[in-house]
Amino acid sequence: MATKGAYEGEPIARVSGRATYNSSCCRNVVTLTICLAVYLCCNMTFSMFGPFFPIEAQEKGAPSIIVGGVVSTYPACVIVLSPIFGYYLPKVGVKFCLLAGILLFGGSNILFAFVYWLSGISFTIFSFLMAFVGGIGSSMLQTSIYALIGMLFKGHYGLMMGLTEVVVGIGYAAGPAVAGSLYEIGGFMLPFLVVGSIPVAFIPFLYIIIISPKEQMDDKTSQLSIRTIGHILNSCVTICLVLSIIIGTMCYSYTTPIFSLFVYNNFHLSIFEIGLVGLIDAATYVVLCLVTGPLYDRLPPKPFIVTGLTLCSIACFLIGPAPYISKPRLWLTLVADGILGMGVALTVSPVYSSLMQEAKSRYPELSNDSIAMFISGIIPAAISSGELIGPLISGGLAEIMSFEECSSLFGELSLAMAILLLAVITLNWFWFAKTVKEPDVMQQLVKSTEVTRNYDTFLEDTKDTTWTIL
Repeated sequence: MATKGAYEGEPIARVSGRATYNSSCCRNVVTLTICLAVYLCCNMTFSMFGPFFPIEAQEKGAPSIIVGGVVSTYPACVIVLSPIFGYYLPKVGVKFCLLAGILLFGGSNILFAFVYWLSGISFTIFSFLMAFVGGIGSSMLQTSIYALIGMLFKGHYGLMMGLTEVVVGIGYAAGPAVAGSLYEIGGFMLPFLVVGSIPVAFIPFLYIIIISPKEQMDDKTSQLSIRTIGHILNSCVTICLVLSIIIGTMCYSYTTPIFSLFVYNNFHLSIFEIGLVGLIDAATYVVLCLVTGPLYDRLPPKPFIVTGLTLCSIACFLIGPAPYISKPRLWLTLVADGILGMGVALTVSPVYSSLMQEAKSRYPELSNDSIAMFISGIIPAAISSGELIGPLISGGLAEIMSFEECSSLFGELSLAMAILLLAVITLNWFWFAKTVKEPDVMQQLVKSTEVTRNYDTFLEDTKDTTWTIL
């Protein structure tokens, strides 16, 4: 007699399969939620120095250049270390790298709170030391999170990248407000203690819920060779995609040291109103990342990037606006600020899917997990490069030119990148259409990006059982 399941006439294997799949989905969703919460704290740390740290540093006898150096240490570490961690992830393991990164990042934040007890050269040295340790931890956890979501949600890279960038936008926007509120309540130490303790508190949960590295990876996952990485990076499309991230992020971050002064001098707004103006680009960035994320898994993502760079260019020309367009007008600045957030969202969010497709087109035999680990080290480094270079350039140019002229330069740079990327994509498409004749290669490319890719391993293990996934 056939054994019956929960439904009349349904085999036990079928019910067991559905239960296993539902359990795996729940585990993945919980893992994603915790990782995004940790990533939120990470991005809040980068932005929470502004409201109070310069004042405290001045009282401790540290010059303003020290404040800039401490804040810049975080992205500098990510730029250097994220590609290295991405390369060694298959050997080290995503789980270990994530937990170690959270421990270093959270622990350095907690210890940073005690810099308040120091002064003079001791204050400076301890601040740089804790920022360096926090930068190492940040690069480890960012690389691990990008790799983990790519492994757990195969075929949904655009959606996951969109959610991750939503967290980035919220973190940068909420960081100063949360830090300022905590500073008013408990002084210098409380913001660092809170933001550092939350990620550390999640370590036991992540240790339990994240499965072992061997179970995470598919059978073909392995560390990419230096030669393979060189061939992938040697692609003109790949280079242009990485440059697009850097330039898009530069267009978003260059306003940090000069925008508030421009708005104050031209429109005479209060500090609170200036803060609200600064939230416009963050709000449009978050909303568009959330809305367009799923589209990158169903439509070609590269046209979105070209569109995003073009919008960034338009926004930079209008936010001043450029001297040859018009005089400064508040409504035009507000509109341009919103367009800037939209442009950066369309530039950064589709890059994960684009890099995955580009690497898969050159090496169809490579595992998706191997490529995801490699990409997870490239994206944080590129984003941090833009975040670091943009303010440095705009801060230097502010000494010799106006805000309007500086913004125009960034607009020209973004427009040139959009034209270059469009040209490279077009030439690459014509070359690919002429040289690729084997249908098997095209089938592999389609298979590597189809939404149902995350079911393949599970179905392979149960191929002798007839069942249906609802």
